[in-house]
Amino acid sequence: MNEPQSKSPRRRFSVVMLASALTACGGGNLDPNDHKPPVTDAQGECINKPTYTENMSACAPLSTDYQPRMAGSASDSWPACISDDNTYHRLYNSISTVGRVAAFEYIADTLWRGAKVPAVEDFTQARLRYTESEGLGSRVERREDIHYPAPPAPCNSSASIPADFPDRCVGPAKLRPLINESFAAGMRGESPRVNAARIEAALLWFLYVSPLSEVTSCTNKDADCDSVWAYYSGGTPRAEPVGLGRYVKELAPETHERAYDATLAVRCWRDLDRATPAAQLELRDQARAQLDKAALRGMAVIVRQRFQELSCTSGETKEARWAFLKVLVPLLDREARARDVAQANVLKSQMEKAVPDEVDVLAAVTALDALFSCP
Repeated sequence: MNEPQSKSPRRRFSVVMLASALTACGGGNLDPNDHKPPVTDAQGECINKPTYTENMSACAPLSTDYQPRMAGSASDSWPACISDDNTYHRLYNSISTVGRVAAFEYIADTLWRGAKVPAVEDFTQARLRYTESEGLGSRVERREDIHYPAPPAPCNSSASIPADFPDRCVGPAKLRPLINESFAAGMRGESPRVNAARIEAALLWFLYVSPLSEVTSCTNKDADCDSVWAYYSGGTPRAEPVGLGRYVKELAPETHERAYDATLAVRCWRDLDRATPAAQLELRDQARAQLDKAALRGMAVIVRQRFQELSCTSGETKEARWAFLKVLVPLLDREARARDVAQANVLKSQMEKAVPDEVDVLAAVTALDALFSCP
């Protein structure tokens, strides 16, 4: 195999550093001195939602990170590859994952986007979209979390495997039952906002673990590299993401840029390593780690926003925020404990509160900022 040529100079893409807020890196603007009572509309939604200003001034990329926006940068150690023009080049024209993320967008519009109160029929129509053949639900049912050791057989091979390995078999063991139960309750007219929030959180969890799983399976099936990009962005250009990418970009634009960089790193790896199975696994693991770090911070920022909104919501709307956090905060616990046990315990203690009004929002947000400061 010929050695890859070194990169030639290309246009440099500038990165705008965003203004500082609560902390030096990745902080927000929750004011610990602001104890004003919440101001809500008739549905219990915040009149003025808490805002977040991302600051990446202390968050330099790692020397191993692929940086397609920083052409010619000495800190990018990757050889020249197909992604160097800062564009994702599909391996195949048809990417079925694009349709699954489109289904997520449909469900979002139907059940929770726009602060709506979903009706019974909304849950019915959303579930029909979720359960389409080879659609979103079919992938939730078999999704594995590659952060945990693999079981002796695939997670969808028997009913006992997910029960014995619930962390690895996150789709069938945790997400599928929660989603199915929430759809059923919503279709009975029970707590519509709460059940919509549970579905939202579970599907965001799925969209976080899915690209990482697809990086791994792309080792033997190169089409799965296209799914990495599609699960994060919905198969869209960098500036127009949908699905998880849309959430991250709206709250933390530079974190989104870093995550999108990482999807291009995956494509770059497979361009440099075209063997089946892939041979350059160290390069694969660099790309996967880059994506994991950025996407995980994106999830933390989403959680951070929901914590802040506990301070300015009421009624079932507040209960919905609390239900969302109850689902998604446990996702962060594995990495939080690896980074700082004390801060992880702060988060855990807040989730053990009996009711959302007892939550110390400032403590939770401060812990998140300390744990997940940089992508």
